Amino acid sequence: MKSVTRIGMALLVLGLLGTPLVEGEAREDYVPSGCQIEKTTICTVEIWLAHPHKKNNRNIRKELKEKSIKVLRHTIQYWKPRGGHPPTNIALGWGLSAEDARWAIDFALKYNDSINGLIFQRLNPPHYVAIATSAWDDKSETEITPEQLEQLRDPKLTTKEFHALYVQLTGEMGVAETFY
Repeated sequence: MKSVTRIGMALLVLGLLGTPLVEGEAREDYVPSGCQIEKTTICTVEIWLAHPHKKNNRNIRKELKEKSIKVLRHTIQYWKPRGGHPPTNIALGWGLSAEDARWAIDFALKYNDSINGLIFQRLNPPHYVAIATSAWDDKSETEITPEQLEQLRDPKLTTKEFHALYVQLTGEMGVAETFY
């Protein structure tokens, strides 16, 4: 009986974090407690940067705080000095405004050199950003071209258009719902 309850709770949690679109309809937006989305729609950010950026840690944290993004001790992590370059991907939750999503892309380009991969939106909480994440497997990420990235950076895109393009670029609407 306990295992059935645990499975039910896991499905509930996945339901809160999972697919933003159900037959073309946007789901109700979930906002974590303590998240002030009137200032920014980014509630949680996780960043992994190359070790040389560690000397800029104070300025990076200040830049995040100026954007009203809550900065925790482990918000920014640095790869070991000989660890190579962090992944060049980004995960953007479906609850972000287009403006905040573009800001996150620009931030990633500034501190992580490039973006050539998008993590499926449905795998992340709605108000979440991850820059250079290695938390997901290869099946959770889609490669994109610089031209496709520029399409996402277009300031004329509304929030709805931005997320529709993101989902189109990842191709996640054509991927079956599964447990990873």
